[in-house]
Amino acid sequence: MAAAGAEARGAWCVPCLVSLDTLQEVCRKEKLTCKSIGITKRNLNNYEVEYLCDYKVVKDMEYYLVKWKGWPDSTNTWEPLQNLKCPLLLQQFSNDKHNYLSQVITSEEAERRGQLYDNKGITYLFDLDYESDEFTVDAARYGNVSHFVNHSCDPNLQVFNVFIDNLDTRLPRIALFSTRTINAGEELTFDYQMKGSGDISSDSTDYGPAKKRVRTVCKCGAMTCRGYLN
Repeated sequence: MAAAGAEARGAWCVPCLVSLDTLQEVCRKEKLTCKSIGITKRNLNNYEVEYLCDYKVVKDMEYYLVKWKGWPDSTNTWEPLQNLKCPLLLQQFSNDKHNYLSQVITSEEAERRGQLYDNKGITYLFDLDYESDEFTVDAARYGNVSHFVNHSCDPNLQVFNVFIDNLDTRLPRIALFSTRTINAGEELTFDYQMKGSGDISSDSTDYGPAKKRVRTVCKCGAMTCRGYLN
């Protein structure tokens, strides 16, 4: 009876809600092996580029911030270009530098985060409303250099929806195009109330009693400044 009970206990299986990538990251961080998720002594210390997070130039040398596959974000490292053997990822990163990269979230989650961001006086949300209003992008935690492009009521960049390797009209890419000649050293800016079609969003100026938010004062200094970012 005891043996049967032991066999039954050995057969129990508890489903794990953690992703495979997270489990692999935990194993590598704690130096543990687990054949069930593909972490063995042979590949425990293997490093494979999962994606490139950032880019910089130091003393004429190009460096990329690398996220290693199966390793936690705390192990990300800056690597010189000559050390990287991932031409497809390098090409993808080069293409993505011209897009507004971020985390895609639902509009409901965007509403929740938006109130938190407004209270802190920051704005990183961008509605993907080319055809519908199901998703929003949030660049507060994830993004590229476009994350740092500031607002102006008289900008030199304009926002457009573009489609690359994707025909889902709910998920366009956000691209920034110049509206005029930009001088060397001039700050790049776009209008935070501008929609992907190039029009000014009417939703951003609708503040009824049920949707009232903290308004962020605009300090762009343009002659046509509207006074507020939102």
